[in-house]
Amino acid sequence: MGARGPLMRASRVTGTRRGMTLMETLVAIVILASVLIGLGEFMAQFAHTTKVSALQQRGLDLATDRIDSVEHSQTYASIDSMAAVESIAMDSTVYQRTTYIQHIGGGPTDTMDYRTVTVSVALPTVTAPVRKTTMIAAF
Repeated sequence: MGARGPLMRASRVTGTRRGMTLMETLVAIVILASVLIGLGEFMAQFAHTTKVSALQQRGLDLATDRIDSVEHSQTYASIDSMAAVESIAMDSTVYQRTTYIQHIGGGPTDTMDYRTVTVSVALPTVTAPVRKTTMIAAF
């Protein structure tokens, strides 16, 4: 034991050790958990933003489609009859598309005659509707 005793004491003095202490392991686990929670929150926000962006793009496509159909109406006078409220179902989502038409001028003494067409598309789970406006002059 006399020969083993000094060797064991020497290894303790030099500080050689194997593995990690319990405290180092706990700190590593806390850091890893914090990073994973932050990453999870980021991914949830990213998924929500992507979904809202896709809904807004579809709403913009629906508004653009309606503006195109109004611009290509057969007569200028028939534009007023295109004001409407529609419910459109796409991919199990229902969009509410409203077309507003305002006639400016057009009287016998008026110097201008045009219509302002605004299409508003209400999106599910999105607070602000998508709007697109154009002006169409007499042709």
